[in-house]
Amino acid sequence: MVCLLLYVDDIVITGTDRLGISAVITELSEVFDMKDLGPLSYFLGIEVQIKEKGLLLSQEKYARELIIKASLETYRDCITPYLFHMQMLKNEGTLLSNPSLYRSIVGALQYLTFTRPDIAFAVNTFCQFMYVRTDVHYAAVKRILRYLQGTLAKGLFFKFGKTVPYINAYCDADWAREINQRRSTTSFIVYLGHCPVSWQSKKQ
Repeated sequence: MVCLLLYVDDIVITGTDRLGISAVITELSEVFDMKDLGPLSYFLGIEVQIKEKGLLLSQEKYARELIIKASLETYRDCITPYLFHMQMLKNEGTLLSNPSLYRSIVGALQYLTFTRPDIAFAVNTFCQFMYVRTDVHYAAVKRILRYLQGTLAKGLFFKFGKTVPYINAYCDADWAREINQRRSTTSFIVYLGHCPVSWQSKKQ
């Protein structure tokens, strides 16, 4: 099996069939001006590490740069990205003097959820305050960054071997826990065998 991912002018070709991969590269070379960069190690901010038992996708460098941008590199780590008993009001706190920093960091955190589904709920929560940003909201966003600081090497691990052809899916909802609009937040994650392939956290 050969898998092809096309993103603007970047292409990742991966699979277990070496002859098939060579055939795809040859065929694409007849259409596109291509340069083979060899084994994949870094792609659009995602680091690819080949381990003994599988493939690890992470965004350690990207997360580290984000922590530095927020000037939190000397702060103590947090063991969770979010305090789940906390309910945050839309207008709670004082409006930020530099709201563009909040937007920039939360937007960057959204990209980080590509390899860190463990922060998806927290990031979704603070995306809802993009237009009314206060010091209370920003303090909670900084907690996500402090959590990342202690878990920088974490990511998605895809185990080598034959994929078991079954799908497991898990979902949950908090039943109108969001206090500003009384709406539910639903989340799901889907596994193909032992590998997560799709996940989302979204307000109703």
